Amino acid sequence: MSAPTLARLRGLYPSFTESERRVADSILEHAGTISDWTGRDLARVSGTTEPVIFRLAAKLDFDGFRALKLALVQEHAAEQARSESGIFNIATDHNAPIPIQAQEVVQAYVDSLRRSAALVNAERLSEAARILREAALVSIVGMGSSLAVANLAENVLVRCGIPCRTTHDSHIQLLHALLDKPRHVVLGFSYSGDTIETVDALAIARTSGAQTIAVTAFEQGAITEHADLVLLIPATAPKQPYRVGLVDAVLPFLMLLDLLAILITATHPDDAARLREAVESTVRRRKLRQLATPENGRIGKETSR
Repeated sequence: MSAPTLARLRGLYPSFTESERRVADSILEHAGTISDWTGRDLARVSGTTEPVIFRLAAKLDFDGFRALKLALVQEHAAEQARSESGIFNIATDHNAPIPIQAQEVVQAYVDSLRRSAALVNAERLSEAARILREAALVSIVGMGSSLAVANLAENVLVRCGIPCRTTHDSHIQLLHALLDKPRHVVLGFSYSGDTIETVDALAIARTSGAQTIAVTAFEQGAITEHADLVLLIPATAPKQPYRVGLVDAVLPFLMLLDLLAILITATHPDDAARLREAVESTVRRRKLRQLATPENGRIGKETSR
């Protein structure tokens, strides 16, 4: 199994039955002691039965509780540091000096990126890069924190030479999705996978003939029903899919965007280098101060008074 067990458990949580959720809750609550349990113990604590546990294990691609338990034990140590997350899902000691809190935030970022890397599906990511590279136009949609990610995605993709657009207006996002254009791709970001504006945009886009890509933390979210391709990021709090901080709602997306940019430009590195130089030259002319370049030899001299 390629994805971490706890991350997959959280990501699939909304799709579980009520009894399966009780088992999942017990696993998440007792991850540190479950190594000593039998399937009967877990059934007793969760108020379910062993067949329910076996069914949940099968949904996680495990052959029974023993295999599931082994994977959980191996992952628990890495998850323990996040067991007391604060309002932004970052475990911190609020009484500690600021430098210590800064290190705790950095550690939360590192943990988030490691979980994100573990969820990367190379085949899906490569396919997404190919679709975006071959697109005549990419319309990017998202709301809330995911709108900020959509704006960053536009910045990344246009620097890769891909025609793309986004807007903060959800109605205009729907109009963009309606476009009937060859090789039109709609890229949707939604941490929860249930943001209605983004779900509607992908549904309309697919009906209009566009290829659709969804990036979400919940692979059973509504958005995935309308996506030709789904890329996953870690789900931190399965029972609170809307309580997220930047470490959850932005950072994992940024890692995927960097990976996509690398894959998109890898096939034509010379073209990518020329485009980068053109972009840098254009942006440089919009600055009040110019740094030294081989052409001007200037260091920090003002270009206007």
